[in-house]
Amino acid sequence: MIYMKRFILLIMMCLPVAAMAQVDPLAPLIDKYSSMEKCSTIILSSDMLKNMGVDAGVEYMQVISVDNPALISEFRSELEHVAKGYSLLMSVNSDGSNVRIYQVIQVFESDDGGKRKEQQEFLIMSLNANQGVAVRLVGNDIKLNEATSLIGL
Repeated sequence: MIYMKRFILLIMMCLPVAAMAQVDPLAPLIDKYSSMEKCSTIILSSDMLKNMGVDAGVEYMQVISVDNPALISEFRSELEHVAKGYSLLMSVNSDGSNVRIYQVIQVFESDDGGKRKEQQEFLIMSLNANQGVAVRLVGNDIKLNEATSLIGL
C-alpha cells in the first residue's frame, strides 16, 4: 500500500512538468498535408532563417499551404481548432479573404533557477475559397514586423 501512495505522489509531482512540455499543434497537420496533392509544407530553423538574412528572433517557422479548393473547408476547421489555444491579435476580412494573427506566450523557469523565460508563438492564417496558408512562428523575442515581411504580409 505504501508503494501505491508513493507512486501516486510521484505522478502528481510530474504532472506540472508534463503540462509544460512543448506541444507542436501543427505537427499533425504538417504530416497530413505534406503528402497531399496541391499542398506544401515548409519547416525552417533559426539557422536557415539567419542564412536568408532574417534575424527576427524566430527559433523556427512552419508553413502549410493548401491550394486545393476541395480541402479548404476542412483545413479552415482544423486551423480554427488549433487557434483555440491562442489569443486573437488581429483579424482582417477583405474581398473573400480572411487573415488572422494569433499569439500565445508561455513562461518557463530557467534551468539555473534565475529569471523566467518566455517563449512566444504566433499563428498566422490566411484563407480564401481557393487557398489556405498557416504559418507558425516560435521564438523568444520575435519581431513580428520582420517575420511577417518574410512571409509577404
